[in-house]
Amino acid sequence: MSRLRALLVVTALVAAPAACLAQDAPPNGEAPTTAAAPVPPGLVSPRATMRTFLGGMAEAAAGDRRGLSRAASCLDLSAVNETVRAQKGIELALQLKQVLDRVRLMVYEELPDGAQGEAFVLHRDAHGQGDVVIDRRPDGRWLFTAETVRALPDLVRSLEHLDVVAGAVDIPFHLSPSLWLRQQVPPSLRRTSFLLEHWQWAGLLVLALGGLVCDKLLVAFVALLTRLWLRRRGVTLEQALLVRGARPFGLLAMALVWRLGDALLALPTQAHNVLVVTLNFVVAVAGVWGAYRLIDVIAAGLAQRAARTETKVDDLLVPLVRKTAKVFIAAMGLVFVAETMELSISGLLAGVGLGGLAFALAAQDTVKNLFGSLTVVVDRPFQVGDWVVIDGGVEGTVEEVGFRSTRIRTFYDSLVTLPNALLLTCKVDNMGARRYRRWRTMLSISLDTPPDTVEAFCEGIRELVRQHPMTRKDYFQVWLNAYSASSLDVMLYIFHQVPDWTSELRERQRLMLDILRLARAMNVRLARPVVDLQRTTGEPEPVASAATVTMSEIQAEGRAQARALLRAVGPQEAPPTARLSPLVDRGDGGE
Repeated sequence: MSRLRALLVVTALVAAPAACLAQDAPPNGEAPTTAAAPVPPGLVSPRATMRTFLGGMAEAAAGDRRGLSRAASCLDLSAVNETVRAQKGIELALQLKQVLDRVRLMVYEELPDGAQGEAFVLHRDAHGQGDVVIDRRPDGRWLFTAETVRALPDLVRSLEHLDVVAGAVDIPFHLSPSLWLRQQVPPSLRRTSFLLEHWQWAGLLVLALGGLVCDKLLVAFVALLTRLWLRRRGVTLEQALLVRGARPFGLLAMALVWRLGDALLALPTQAHNVLVVTLNFVVAVAGVWGAYRLIDVIAAGLAQRAARTETKVDDLLVPLVRKTAKVFIAAMGLVFVAETMELSISGLLAGVGLGGLAFALAAQDTVKNLFGSLTVVVDRPFQVGDWVVIDGGVEGTVEEVGFRSTRIRTFYDSLVTLPNALLLTCKVDNMGARRYRRWRTMLSISLDTPPDTVEAFCEGIRELVRQHPMTRKDYFQVWLNAYSASSLDVMLYIFHQVPDWTSELRERQRLMLDILRLARAMNVRLARPVVDLQRTTGEPEPVASAATVTMSEIQAEGRAQARALLRAVGPQEAPPTARLSPLVDRGDGGE
């Protein structure tokens, strides 16, 4: 029994809070209601609402513009777009005042003063344009109904031929540009034809033409200003690129002109809402598009400045940053446009959350390519312009490293797009990162060349290598290396310190021509393809006899001949890097 009693006590303690919550919760599972906001004193009854409305208009006529906002608070503006509700509410309040001044002189005692009751009709239009009604909202406020607000433009047109009742306060038309403009146009232009009045259609045409003119002028001005600003910083971009970059800002200016002109046309509520939504969409798209195009202009300027620097890291980073920024702008722009159009993206985000696993599986290749791009940036296996050989037979010059892929221009001038994910595992042979470029060849000289002449000739070639500005000085080999059937073979094994293949070919030619000049100066004959058994009258004479001349003297003679040759040719200075054209520089003849 004691155990049963303890169990009952515990059950009662657990069930008590739940019972209390069940008593406090609303029936049928409805959410608990919050305390209603108190009704403003000026809107507790039809009489109070009318007093607030006319009092606000009197304040506005006396010069206090805040009175217009008070008067607009008496209207049900739920059908008006929220972004322009404050501006449109003032315009509609002035229209309502214009209608009331031609209907009757308001006597507050004639209006009900109770917080409860039926809707109060101030005026029933005989032409069926609409009634002026004050009704109680669910939150307790008494407001001029949304139907009344929607019918105000038609009521104004149907009653404007009537005189203002005696005792009514004049409408401050100067506080509403649209109403003031409507009062200035001739009565013949106030007639309605196909939804709008004649002067409103004319105003729309003027706005369209003005927007186009502003678009063209702003695009030309922005492109000119950008070109001058970049020129001061040593950057010159194509006019077409600058115009494309300025185009969205011209569209933005056009939309702003239309938005400002809309305040002068006093369009009906529905037409006004459509125009406002369209303009908001155009402004949002133009802003995102402008940021997108601005990235192209900035990237082009940075790429031009990066091309002038010695390092190639910036050449690699500029296109990668450009594409990353574009992806970011596109994603953020989509969210921005959706928020501007008041579209809910919570459902989309929830769907992405529920399908996160499937999305991750589908995007694994994209993630691999992203890590491949980071590998290129961090490890720098190659740079833009390097000659690379990649596993799989891809060989060529790196042209661009993007967010997803790397583009390589082959020596056949085709373009290979390589996914960056392959760079995580494949072997990359960077031929463009060579510090020196090797050249190995054999110089075949005549078999009857005296030994001392051969020694002097080899030493002369070594001196040429030492004196040439683009050769490696700490390691080279020049030796008599082999006997062949028709020649003595001198091995030439050297390295050129040049940045590209074109410069290598140029320096190789310079050295080869100097070797030919040295051979002619020392009477060294290069071997012919077949053996000439008969001596010619031009047989070279030995430089000196081995019995009378030492090895150092022979080598000194070779060095002297080489220096004399170089003095005759001119000073050997390092020439600038040779780049004939991008296509010529993509040869593959270097070793």
